Amino acid sequence: MKMKMFIGRTEDEAIAMVRAEMGPDAVILSTREREDDGMFEVRAAIERNFGQKFAAPKFAEARPVFDETRSQLSSTLRWHGAPDGFVSMVSEAGSRLGAGLEQLGALSVGIEGVLTFNPLNPHPQKSLLLVGPHGSGKTTAAAKIARFLSDKKHPIEPVAADFDASGQAARLAALTLKVSITCAITPDHLMKIVREADDRGQRLVIDCPSFNPLDEADMKRCSDLISYMNVEPVLVLGADGHPMEIEDNARAFAQAGCRRVILTRLDAVRRRGGAIAAISSARLSIAQLSLSSSVRGGLAPASSERIARLFVTSGQVAEADQLKGAA
Repeated sequence: MKMKMFIGRTEDEAIAMVRAEMGPDAVILSTREREDDGMFEVRAAIERNFGQKFAAPKFAEARPVFDETRSQLSSTLRWHGAPDGFVSMVSEAGSRLGAGLEQLGALSVGIEGVLTFNPLNPHPQKSLLLVGPHGSGKTTAAAKIARFLSDKKHPIEPVAADFDASGQAARLAALTLKVSITCAITPDHLMKIVREADDRGQRLVIDCPSFNPLDEADMKRCSDLISYMNVEPVLVLGADGHPMEIEDNARAFAQAGCRRVILTRLDAVRRRGGAIAAISSARLSIAQLSLSSSVRGGLAPASSERIARLFVTSGQVAEADQLKGAA
């Protein structure tokens, strides 16, 4: 199997380059517009060595052939409510690049070509600012990071940005088993806390107040808060919403500066295809997976194999338990 990335001024130009070099049998795995220069990246793959010498003859006729692996992957993804485009890309890539593998392995290979993964580091370069809509699980995620992800010698300290005085600090303290934690009552206060932490080399995980992705002014406040501090914004999204709403929310926070997402409430839904496809469409990297509402469940680092297992072992508690635990 051969994979290659092509870069063009437009998406059509990049795809034309794929066809010219790899031939008509090439599978388009993903397309992305780069933010820095506006160029388009297209990832493609083919089963054989590519090049003009090995290109398929122009007179070759494409004959429909039943592919059992592709059929199985398509059925699994459709049961999970994944949209047709996502189903087509993953099942096609999985059947070609994962030929001869079991369903789990083929699905994992197919997902690898569509999604990107970037787990959190126990020693982050910047403090983490957890943002997201109301009820997405930010406070629980912050507690899991503080308790299980951070290094004991150099712990990531939890901070509650309780701007609206909703009792967020007390809940985060209880979840982290602390008598009290640092609480920022205003944006200026939070900025001061982050600066002081940077000066002493301390990393924080900040439980930010909720922002409404449907409110343009609210998202502007979110974007400003991110830009004024030396932090990495990490989006926290629940998997139990409507797929189109999840996609809209993910795109809104991506525009505000988020590049990674923690996907929560995966244990509360059976059909996970819509949520996973929405993250892919928003061009976000999946960092961690939360498969338990309990803080002791921890966060599992995201990978193509873990996502594939969520699809293949839907509803099987014994298999799902393998994904739980601190990461």
